[in-house]
Amino acid sequence: MNQVITVSILDDHKVVTDGLRSVLNLRSDIQVTDVSNTVDSLMAQLVDRQPDVLILDYSLSSTVVGETRTGLTVAEDVLSKYPHVKILMLSMHESADVIVPCIEIGVHGYMLKSERDFDIAGAIRQVMENGAYFSPEIATQLALSIQRYKQDQIDITDRELEILEALFQGCTAKEAGIRLGISPKTVESHRKNLMEKFQAKNVTHLIYLALHQGYLQVGEKKTT
Repeated sequence: MNQVITVSILDDHKVVTDGLRSVLNLRSDIQVTDVSNTVDSLMAQLVDRQPDVLILDYSLSSTVVGETRTGLTVAEDVLSKYPHVKILMLSMHESADVIVPCIEIGVHGYMLKSERDFDIAGAIRQVMENGAYFSPEIATQLALSIQRYKQDQIDITDRELEILEALFQGCTAKEAGIRLGISPKTVESHRKNLMEKFQAKNVTHLIYLALHQGYLQVGEKKTT
């Protein structure tokens, strides 16, 4: 017999929480222990008992101490206090810009409210058994996002990074060569390759692009 999964729900729309509770109450393997329509209510309940899974609305309009709380900030707060609680985010947003931050803070699942085959019980079960659940549409968005991210990255060698750092610090080809133990001609060859990889118009443009894309950090100093 499967273990009964305890579930808590937070959504600031009562019609949503009532609907989810009605659906889940039909399951013998899932028990809804708490339902909240405000963040304050949820956090008070969690002090006394924590569920196996917290179903959390991403687009909350609730306020605490006058500050608007999003599902993301609530999830971060819950995970810091109760790291054993698994969080399943419910959302209308399918943009990677919204999903990725949720994953980065440790949310275990992300489910679209508009999902065609909306199976909240199945998602809860997957979160418990597999540690993760993402709507098929979300999985596609993440795959495309990762693909674009990889395509946008410029593959540079350790030596090319050293050349970039030297150029950033104002070194001439001769000075960079002395620092790195290579000839000025080799420095110029690496610089040309970097210009082509970044599609830079000049060295200033190259440094700008390298800074913008995170290959160089302002204030970083390299010892000689």
